[in-house]
Amino acid sequence: MVSGLISVDFLAVQLVLGWPVRILLIALVIVSVFVDSAGYIYREVNHLPLTGKVDPTTMPPNFSWWPFSNGNIYIHQGLDLQGGSHLELQLTDIPPGRSKTDVQATAVQVFQRRLNSLGVNEPLVQPEGTDRVVVELAGVSAARAQEVIGKTAHLDFVTWVADAKATAVGQAPAGYKPKLTGLGSDQVVSATSSLDQNGLQYAVNLSFNSDGATQFSKLTTDAVNQCPGDGVTCPTRNIAIFEDLTAADIANWSTVDPKTGQTVESTVALPPSQGGKLLTNPNILQPIAGGTATITGNFDSTSAHDLAVEISSGALPANVQVLSSYDVGASLGADSVKRSIAAGLVGLVIVVLFMVIYYRLPGFLASLALLVYAGIVLAVFKTVGFTMSLAGLAGFILSVGMAVDANVLIFERFKEEMRAGRTIGGAVDAAVRRAWPAIRDSNTSTLITCVVLLFAAPTQIQGFALTLLIGVVVSLISSIIVTHNLLAIVLSSGAFRRPGLLGVDRARIS
Repeated sequence: MVSGLISVDFLAVQLVLGWPVRILLIALVIVSVFVDSAGYIYREVNHLPLTGKVDPTTMPPNFSWWPFSNGNIYIHQGLDLQGGSHLELQLTDIPPGRSKTDVQATAVQVFQRRLNSLGVNEPLVQPEGTDRVVVELAGVSAARAQEVIGKTAHLDFVTWVADAKATAVGQAPAGYKPKLTGLGSDQVVSATSSLDQNGLQYAVNLSFNSDGATQFSKLTTDAVNQCPGDGVTCPTRNIAIFEDLTAADIANWSTVDPKTGQTVESTVALPPSQGGKLLTNPNILQPIAGGTATITGNFDSTSAHDLAVEISSGALPANVQVLSSYDVGASLGADSVKRSIAAGLVGLVIVVLFMVIYYRLPGFLASLALLVYAGIVLAVFKTVGFTMSLAGLAGFILSVGMAVDANVLIFERFKEEMRAGRTIGGAVDAAVRRAWPAIRDSNTSTLITCVVLLFAAPTQIQGFALTLLIGVVVSLISSIIVTHNLLAIVLSSGAFRRPGLLGVDRARIS
């Protein structure tokens, strides 16, 4: 068994030193440099601030692909570093037959889907009590947060029926009131926003499930049959789409506005608390099959995207009341970042000096490998859209130290092999091969701990676990592949084979 493990380690060492691995490593470094620097070049060329999120819709086509498809040209900062908003929400009007805890759990899931779809990084959404939800968002104002998560966002497709009391208000036709059809966002499987086919205005595109597609086809067929003939326009040939329309809204379609005392004939003009927003009221020209529909109206890029997200994430199971909301300042976070970065830089300088003074040339090469490590890790953070919190910053700094630990094990083994009389090439291979089991086992235990924390720890700790996990994986690349190849390439030259440069005291080096 032992000899089998040794042979596997030997083959792994030979693979690491192969040119295919070296070419892949060079490509990885080039991509990392591109990801780390291209965003700042883009900002400089376009006279944009070097910090802050770039709106993806304003980016030119050559910057719209990976890794910039969602504006991730910098490392996102968490709530504790850049500020944001804190909201405490209460769920009201719990549907009969459903428990508060069940409604609360559903609401938490809907909030999380909405925020993730909107690109909010690592939102904190947690239940409180039996009917409250606490939300914390980094880089989002309290006002914007309420816009995103405060809507129930349930769509209803309605037809129009005659009602002598109803007069025309907005898009609502005179002499008609809406009638619920049973078709709504519950039958929608996806919703996306885009420019319409003419490229003139934003629209929301809906796709129905099989039942919804059948209902929509029947609705459009019935609407056309209400007023047969080409070019015929009549209210009963329209199918309107309402947001958050209730049976009470329809029952009170003709009512009196308490502020003005005037009769109001459509919930389009009713106070906002009464709901029922008319999104579109198109005339149906012909039956529509295929299970798709399009909502057009006075949308801009943001409002169309928000509505699509609200529909896709599902309707809230109850109404939401904002108990408290406030913006969280970032002054404490900015100070913490400066102190953490300063501490990390001081520690890094001390480590590099120690490595160079004690291990000489190998220590210098390890420092170069450490730069490669940092570049790759930062590129990964930007590419995946990771949100850096203060805990995450601590995890990153800790992973730097662990990367140095692996190099120390290799260099100590290298010294032992040199003293034992091996040649430089043989000493390098033997050092990496014999140090690898210790490096592998120690990092594996750390990775297991990180995985446990990711699944079991609170959100604040998960950032620490994720940065440490990414750092440990990349450190294995930098310590085993980068350091090993640098040693093999540099020490192949006779100019670097002097004992003083290698930190060994053996006079004869072959």
